[in-house]
Amino acid sequence: MYRIYNARSGEHFYTSSSYERDSLRKVGWNYEGVGWQSPTTGTPVYRLYNPNNGEHFYTVSSYERDNLKRIKWRYEGIGWYSYVGVRKIPVYRMYNPNSGWHHYTLSSYERDSLRQVGWHYEGISWSAVGQGQPSYEDYRLLGVNNYNQYALGAPSGCEGASLLQALQYKGKLINWGLIQFLKTIPKSPDGNPNNGFVGSPFIESSSVYSAIYPAPLTAWAKKYGNVQNISGSSVSSLVNQIKIGNPVITWVTINFQPVRWGAWPFGAAVNNNHAVTLDGYNKSSNQVHVSDPISGSYWLSKTTFENIYNARKYAVVVK
Repeated sequence: MYRIYNARSGEHFYTSSSYERDSLRKVGWNYEGVGWQSPTTGTPVYRLYNPNNGEHFYTVSSYERDNLKRIKWRYEGIGWYSYVGVRKIPVYRMYNPNSGWHHYTLSSYERDSLRQVGWHYEGISWSAVGQGQPSYEDYRLLGVNNYNQYALGAPSGCEGASLLQALQYKGKLINWGLIQFLKTIPKSPDGNPNNGFVGSPFIESSSVYSAIYPAPLTAWAKKYGNVQNISGSSVSSLVNQIKIGNPVITWVTINFQPVRWGAWPFGAAVNNNHAVTLDGYNKSSNQVHVSDPISGSYWLSKTTFENIYNARKYAVVVK
């Protein structure tokens, strides 16, 4: 049973038809993988459609089916079957009282997460015969931590904050705070960010190019985790890292404003330099997601990200 998601409406759709799956992907739905394995026989699961809001509803109850038909839902037949054998796998049914829509999942984690944000648990909807398999081809959001460098007293600590966010997502330095971590940052002996951090992450100065570049940041990070300098990579390569669950520290500009170059003793450099943690992408909306130590966590246009990132192509991945 394929699981597809419409990011605009918030609906999850389920079908055994690869044709339906691929048709929806072509019009912008995100394919999320196999939701579960369904038997070829058993108790029928009825599929209905609400032409007013576009929702599909699924139920083993002929009573629910007939009630919805009376209020003008369209009955679309048997969608699949519920397993009636001994080793049944429950598929949970959730209800969003705000949108009025339903969601179905094998995952108790997903069920409980939705309950925490106000969804109602409506019990076991039917039974599967086998587990599903997620797909991250169209969408993934890692949801790394976010540190506000200014609020924490580190106005020049964006690279370290972005690195710590990524390391903690991978389970490293969980009990460390940003200030504690930044106190271990390697310093440049000659004012060149290619050799270490220039200045202090706790001080903002227009006369000092306060930054650290990928090579020394990687050397520092390797003390704490599996980290690799992948500078020179395309944005597509960065997205591939997100697909397999690896956040990426990327060098961009503050608020993704146009790059402003300046001349410094060590050479040309981006004056509005900034670093963020890349941790998500959405193929259908052509967006990427970042955890930004200044502006928080947010989605932005992949094109905007790419234009700024490509000025230097500086990137470090945490595996």
